[in-house]
Amino acid sequence: MKKRIAVIGSGIAGLTSGWLCREAGAEVTILETHANRGMGTHTQFLNVEGGESGHVDVPLRVMSPHAWPTVLELCEKLGVKTFEVDTQIACSWLNSRTWFRSSKIQFGSRMFPWVPLNYLLRQETYRMILGFIRLFKSDPDLLDSGLTLKEFSDQHRIDPLFWKGLLYPLLTTICTSDEKTIDHWPANQILDLLQKIVFGARLRRLQGGTKALADKLGEGLNLQKGIRVEKLVEKSSGIFLHSQNATFGPFDYVISAVQANQLNFLPEQYSSESKLLNSFPYDSGTLWVHRDVRFMPERKQDWSPLHFQMDKDFSQFMFSVWVNPIEPTIAHHEPVLQTWNPLFEPKSEKVIVAVPMERAVVNQGNHNLLKELDLLHKFPSRKVFFCGSYAAPGVPLLESAVRSAINVVRHLGFDPSISRQFKIPRQVSLEETSSNLAA
Repeated sequence: MKKRIAVIGSGIAGLTSGWLCREAGAEVTILETHANRGMGTHTQFLNVEGGESGHVDVPLRVMSPHAWPTVLELCEKLGVKTFEVDTQIACSWLNSRTWFRSSKIQFGSRMFPWVPLNYLLRQETYRMILGFIRLFKSDPDLLDSGLTLKEFSDQHRIDPLFWKGLLYPLLTTICTSDEKTIDHWPANQILDLLQKIVFGARLRRLQGGTKALADKLGEGLNLQKGIRVEKLVEKSSGIFLHSQNATFGPFDYVISAVQANQLNFLPEQYSSESKLLNSFPYDSGTLWVHRDVRFMPERKQDWSPLHFQMDKDFSQFMFSVWVNPIEPTIAHHEPVLQTWNPLFEPKSEKVIVAVPMERAVVNQGNHNLLKELDLLHKFPSRKVFFCGSYAAPGVPLLESAVRSAINVVRHLGFDPSISRQFKIPRQVSLEETSSNLAA
């Protein structure tokens, strides 16, 4: 008899766990609060006169093969192609000049940071290169797991121009978190991630964006949209999920793939689970998608996909992503930018959308919380499981969400056949992607 499984939430963790369970022969129902899938729900579709259209992931996602191996392997299994992108960086003082720009050069299979010739002789560039050398030589495996990023920077007296002028803005870009939150992240995890991104293979983007992966994962799944689960009830015949107007069930198992701080539907006998899951930390902010070019360098020749702006004492900074060079479908549109928690709001007539977001973050307590969650999942009579970006070791990104889904599926007794060894997926060039879209 097929196992009957309900998945609450249709973000990347929910879709992945649902797809893996269905592939293993289970009968899967996904319940989603919103009118669209959770993964890709904020994707913006842009049209211009003449019929040209394009799309923008919100947030924009590019992936290192070394830091996102499981996501890219999942893409390979599903036939979602990827293409290589370059995300050069420009750093500017607020309301002033651009003082650094990056490029990359390749040695063998590795990419190394470099700078354009017109920036090579600047004092700031010399300090940045020394910072990259120190980052390359650091060994995250030798660091105490309890050492925070701020403690690491204090102990090693890292040049603030490199640390606060580049690395911290880069981390806020990757993790959409603020500086105070990043201060408390485990240094070994963050340095490991930075080394993989900065010195690893070229970054990749999904052809068709996040929506392409969500479409493939959702094919054939019974997705019930507009259903907010308000109560979970266990009976001898199975588990029932109640919304305001409907009841779903019975199910043999339930996978909760919503944020750890959104579990009000759990009954009183799950008080220990609720207490544990409410302990996972989150950060919030607003991601603005807009066309306000005040967020880019004054000179167009200094524009780069990533632009960091800061004041000269590094007490304030913000980052913007110039999407057009990274997303081929809008390559010829007027500039589209994404800015996380801007120091000033974009002009209202230039705003495409402002998306409030809440993201899982990491602090020193996460390691023990994950151990407790794993022990809960191993109880023989366990019927309800939890997955999401918070529920696997490492920086909470798509990668950790997918790995947590795989772990839950294994607890259910299925073999998800996702290998632990990443195999390079089929990739296409940016030029090939553009020609395919034109065709």
